[in-house]
Amino acid sequence: MQTSQRSFVQKLKKRTFKQVSILLLAILVLVIAGCSNAKSSKIVIATKGNTESNIMQQLLKLIVTENTSINVETVKLDNNILWEAIKKGDVDAYVEYTGTALMNILKQAPERDPEKVYNKVKTMLNEQENLTMLDPLGFDSTYAFAIRKEVADKYGITNLTQLAKHSNQLIFAAEPLIEKSNRPDGYRLVKEAYGFNFKQLMGISSPPLQLEALKNKEADVIITLATKGIFEVNNLVPLEDDKHIFIPYYAAPLVRNETLKAHPELKEVLNKLSNKVSLQAIREMNRQVDAEQKEPEDVAKAWLKQEGFLK
Repeated sequence: MQTSQRSFVQKLKKRTFKQVSILLLAILVLVIAGCSNAKSSKIVIATKGNTESNIMQQLLKLIVTENTSINVETVKLDNNILWEAIKKGDVDAYVEYTGTALMNILKQAPERDPEKVYNKVKTMLNEQENLTMLDPLGFDSTYAFAIRKEVADKYGITNLTQLAKHSNQLIFAAEPLIEKSNRPDGYRLVKEAYGFNFKQLMGISSPPLQLEALKNKEADVIITLATKGIFEVNNLVPLEDDKHIFIPYYAAPLVRNETLKAHPELKEVLNKLSNKVSLQAIREMNRQVDAEQKEPEDVAKAWLKQEGFLK
């Protein structure tokens, strides 16, 4: 082969190798970008594992999948593990309660004004933990006294001041050591504020057994969560905390700032639920899961459809 031909062939080989290399590099970049996009299009929404938290998880998941192309994975984690997981980035979002965030997470003194608690928690979580607490969903999962309806009707009891007035004629079914609890949102503080003097404290730790005692008319009053689905089905009346002694536990989505930066549409989508989940609505959803053994996803989906959030 002549020198000029050999030189031409070598140049051609070099050019072809260079072109192939560029092509392979371009393909590699596209593959990496594709993997990155696939990774960033996924978020993880967690639950604490109880009925209410399970329902809230499904509400968030369903409204996100309805309104975005984000792939949502769900996990169940213990409370303490969940908090560490969202800080590390293993979890992107879950529903937290303002009172829990105030005292258990941020280690702040108890406060009782719902708006002040929410604003304080929102500010501190953003500044200290790089987390955003979105708008409250609409219900307060605080504590509540419940009384048998016939007893409430007999004495005209609708709030805790009226309950205190007639407490010496009533039997209170509760944890045996409830009066010794040092919780800042516990019974002892409420007792001091209202002046309860119950005829008897029936020491029962199990909530189902407490309900059984009410059903059998062995007790008249219990303390429970305001969002439980036990009131109507057990003929109970939840009583108003008219002095606002219980700490507010408003439920609100908590989301990592990095997640909102990657998916800015999430804020508007999740805030569609802002103040839409009433106390009565969550009680009914909790009741369906606990009493009727329905799946949290089915209950959440039915409510979202009923309210026009899902097609």
